[in-house]
Amino acid sequence: MDIPMIKPFKIILPSNTGLQKKLKKKLSEYDKRVDRLKKKIYSNNPELSYISIPGLKAMITRRLYQRGEVHTQELAKELIEEYGRVNSDEFNAAAGVINDYCETGGKKVKKGSGL
Repeated sequence: MDIPMIKPFKIILPSNTGLQKKLKKKLSEYDKRVDRLKKKIYSNNPELSYISIPGLKAMITRRLYQRGEVHTQELAKELIEEYGRVNSDEFNAAAGVINDYCETGGKKVKKGSGL
């Protein structure tokens, strides 16, 4: 099932162990950002922090480690089922960043802390 506005592609966990290690560190950084969001912005409903850009990046990265790959439309569908919505621009941005980290080590990411 296609979800309009979600770019359909597959993100694959890199085989390079150095990149994997850096990605794991990035996941820890995203989790800390999500924890801050839970306390500051989403204190009434902390679960919503997971559909923020840091939350989406954490979710995509975690799924990479669990399954070795992420199909963007499948994950977006799961998020819509669980949270009732997903912002396609934010989801596509988060997926693009994680995909870039996996493919190039983050060379295309314009802002952020990099790998």
